[in-house]
Amino acid sequence: MAQNIAKPKNPDDDWKFWLVVNPSTWLVPIFIAVLAIALIVHNYAIHLPGRGFH
Repeated sequence: MAQNIAKPKNPDDDWKFWLVVNPSTWLVPIFIAVLAIALIVHNYAIHLPGRGFH
């Protein structure tokens, strides 16, 4: 039973993505999460034995 699903016509259908991922809702939390991950990774890398600014 194959269903006929319309294939997306990019970039004509790109606007549909932003109906689900609304930047006004998710952009700031995503930036905060990325910043937190970057700070954690950098903190770990700086504190490795024999590495960093010691």
